[in-house]
Amino acid sequence: MHISFTFKNLIIATTVVAMVVVVFLVHALAGLSARPVVFADPPAFVERYAAEMDHSDPSSPLKEPETDGGHVDESESVKMTTDFSNEKALVLNLILDGESPDVLLRLFTHPEKAQRVKVALAFAALNVELNHDDESDFGEKKDQFFVDVKEHFPDIQNAFFEALITSAEEGTTTYIPYTLAWWMPGQEQKNVEVLAWAAKHHPDPWVRRFSVFFVVEFGGDEELAGPLLRNGTHDPAYRVRKEVLEQRFRRFIGER
Repeated sequence: MHISFTFKNLIIATTVVAMVVVVFLVHALAGLSARPVVFADPPAFVERYAAEMDHSDPSSPLKEPETDGGHVDESESVKMTTDFSNEKALVLNLILDGESPDVLLRLFTHPEKAQRVKVALAFAALNVELNHDDESDFGEKKDQFFVDVKEHFPDIQNAFFEALITSAEEGTTTYIPYTLAWWMPGQEQKNVEVLAWAAKHHPDPWVRRFSVFFVVEFGGDEELAGPLLRNGTHDPAYRVRKEVLEQRFRRFIGER
């Protein structure tokens, strides 16, 4: 009789635990409380740094859009982040040919914001494609470029920030978070702040997922990581919610 009573209690307890786990997983992964991703003002230091650069105009567009009687159709305005194929070919040649770093550096610090954005997007795209390509010398020569321009890291870093923010404004994808995450020694805190912003406000799910992963696992800033984990269950993309759940589980079992 006592054994039967204990067994029943065990079944009830197991059932309750299972139900709690199911409810937790549904809440974490089902997206029932998902909220739309809304663009918000990025960290102010990005625009401030661009404004303080010599001969820099942080609001300079690629070209003036066509007007009709003084009215500008925003749908026809030129986006900076949709086509950077020319810059991509140029960056590839400059890196592989071992050109003076000054040539590429001038692009990262160009007076026009559009040029800085495009070269940063091109560099980041090539870094993802070729950094671990055994048949390409890009990874090794890219590392040498960084060695040569070490004193200009803040200038280059800010160009990557501008490109990431602009891609969020224009609704385009980018792999800039990958480059920011694994490079820029001495500049880590700003990287973490910008990626924490991107994790909440960039429309591309890959950018948000990767940014959550990096900020939580490697950012070393609980004031930024904590809110991402608490609010990540409301992300509209399943892959982001799954990353948040995995990071919360890693913390629960002590893997940080």
